[in-house]
Amino acid sequence: MTPEEFFMYLIIALVIIAPIGARLYRRLTLNRTTQMLRDQLKQSQGPRTTTPPAEPPR
Repeated sequence: MTPEEFFMYLIIALVIIAPIGARLYRRLTLNRTTQMLRDQLKQSQGPRTTTPPAEPPR
C-alpha cells in the first residue's frame, strides 16, 4: 500500500467514524444527564414532611 492510499483510507475512515462517534457520545451523555435530572426531580417532588413556615407576628 502506498502512502497516498494509506492517507486516503485514513481520511475516509475519519470522515465516517468521527461523526458517528460524536453522535454516539452525545446520545450517551444526553441519556445519562436526562436520567440524573429525572432522579433529582423525583427526589425534590417527593412527599413533603416539613411544616410550612410560621406567620410572622403582627
